[in-house]
Formats: sequence, C-alpha cells, structure tokens
Amino acid sequence: MEWIEANPLPAVCQKCEEDFKKYQEATEAEKLLMEEQGFFFDCGSCDHGGERFYLSRKDELTLKRKGLVKAIERLERQIKEIDNELETL
Repeated sequence: MEWIEANPLPAVCQKCEEDFKKYQEATEAEKLLMEEQGFFFDCGSCDHGGERFYLSRKDELTLKRKGLVKAIERLERQIKEIDNELETL
C-alpha cells in the first residue's frame, strides 16, 4: 500500500507550504507566536491530509474488502453466539 501525493497540491496545502517556509525562517519568539496562533505543519493531523495524500483505487478496494471480510467474521461470531443461546433455551 502506498500513499500518492496529489499533483498539483491542493490550494490549502500550497498555503500551508508557504506558511511552513515562513515558520522555518522565523526567530524562536516568532515561532512561539505562530504556534500560539494555531500554526501546525503535520499532514497526518491536518483536516486536509486526505486531499494531499490518497490511495490508489486498487489499495482502496483492497482495504474495503479486508474490512468487509472482518465484518462478516464478526457477524458470523454473533450468529454463533445467538445459536448457542437458542440451544440452551
């Protein structure tokens, strides 16, 4: 599974890149002020991370399939528990 970076970057990511460059060039005091104002530069925590990085269609389908198989297994366990309880009644 591999994350693909959007090209071109979404506008919000381009703005963030510009802000990060300003942050890197800032003094320690300016950095603290920027952080207090809510500047952060972590794509993994950003609300727009899914716009910048995405999975290939194949990887999306693979993950979806895996989730559905797990759901089926969970439902089969629940059915078995119900059947066991019904047998005891």
